[in-house]
Amino acid sequence: MSQLSGAQRDQIVSAVLATVEAKHFNHLFEKERWRAAIQRERARLLSESAVSDFEGILDGLVRSFGVPDAGFFHERARKKIPRGVAARFQYCQPTECAPSMTQATEGGDVMITKFPENIGWIKVTKFPGAVGIDIAKQIDSGIQQLRECRRIVLDLRGNAGGGLAFLRVMSYLTPERLPVGYSVTRTCAERGYSKESLAAFNHIPSHKSALIWLAVKFGFRDDSVKIITEGLGSQPFHGKIVVLTDATTTGAGERIAAFARERNLGCIVGTRTAGRLICCSVYKVGQGYYVRVPARAWYTWSGDQLEGRGVEPDYEVTDGDGTRDFQLDRAIEIARDM
Repeated sequence: MSQLSGAQRDQIVSAVLATVEAKHFNHLFEKERWRAAIQRERARLLSESAVSDFEGILDGLVRSFGVPDAGFFHERARKKIPRGVAARFQYCQPTECAPSMTQATEGGDVMITKFPENIGWIKVTKFPGAVGIDIAKQIDSGIQQLRECRRIVLDLRGNAGGGLAFLRVMSYLTPERLPVGYSVTRTCAERGYSKESLAAFNHIPSHKSALIWLAVKFGFRDDSVKIITEGLGSQPFHGKIVVLTDATTTGAGERIAAFARERNLGCIVGTRTAGRLICCSVYKVGQGYYVRVPARAWYTWSGDQLEGRGVEPDYEVTDGDGTRDFQLDRAIEIARDM
């Protein structure tokens, strides 16, 4: 990265100041404290000779007023997924390919296996893509492979969150179209709203050509949205679902767990989830730089906000000892008794 002139730095700092102030999801955001923090560092930001120092100072300021996913960065640091990388489907044993800390591949993974007594196990490592058509198809494939199972263990441990494809998992938990929850921007919160009147996202399309229609529907309005399940019909395992969670279950995985809890669609086994459900958005601030800001608060349909609290399990079970997965053992035991 070449050196930035004083004028360029000043422009970037001003853009970051205005963006965070305007877009931060919390309508009680402490504007004066944010402005004072920028002002205290402004002289140093404009005079630091190393670009890396400039970036580090601004990144630290944004993070101190945000959530763990907030930050300031240059486009060179953006993670680019190579073309041709897609979601993967695997048949495997849980102890072979999906321990609780499984690292998700770029395209995300859907993993399944079958246990005795008609118990199926399915794990989704993350939900890549804004809409996630590819991962949704792999989830369909996994459920199809488990179609004879009368009980399901849904393993969300280590789930890295992601986009809207979490809706497909939720939709397999219930035959009905049910409201799941909603995300609200600061602008929407300040002007007032009713959750019922928010734009509804209730279907993941099968073909990417349909993304154009979604762009038209959602691209020219406030980002606030309510989520409603797709109504995929009855499954043999409905009413006999166990959800596995731990401290590495974040974002989309937590929303699924919260939905299962709120609608009594399954019991939760493991440990409390991470409590990281705020939706961040990325905004350009000039010279190839971006600021990532917590932009939309997430609520369950009953209005519960779980940020910083997470989802508590019905049955708390700690991790295994390296040779046995106690959480999975307990989940199978509970599923067997359903």
